[in-house]
Amino acid sequence: MGVDTEDDEGNAVRWLRRVFNGKDDLAPPPPLTLDVDRRREQLARLEQALDRLVDAMRANEARMSNPAWRERMSEYRRLSGETYRLRTGTFTREQILDLVFEVRPVFSGDLPEDVQVLSPLQDELLAAAAALQEVLPGERPSESA
Repeated sequence: MGVDTEDDEGNAVRWLRRVFNGKDDLAPPPPLTLDVDRRREQLARLEQALDRLVDAMRANEARMSNPAWRERMSEYRRLSGETYRLRTGTFTREQILDLVFEVRPVFSGDLPEDVQVLSPLQDELLAAAAALQEVLPGERPSESA
């Protein structure tokens, strides 16, 4: 006597759909049509924020001897280059999200006294990254999707 797993799986799926009011929470969200022009503007803002932050970090000669400081600058330069590549080419929402999830502050918490000048630049960088994470009003999937 064998077990009919197909029927068991079908029952489980039907039961889950009833629990979730007919919604399939495991289904991927419907695709968004990106507002490409607005996203390019946002990518340009992020790129400029990264470049300004690197320039300000480079100006701090005392910290330039710190390998971690130079590595963070290198990371920001790489992210700026990736932002440029996306901005000037074609991109998907997933590529944008992959990029912005890599953006981190120079310092978390209070900034040391010698880098206080970076505070507004760091704030702008994080705001630019956060803006790219949001779904724009024109990008919301239609009810029929």
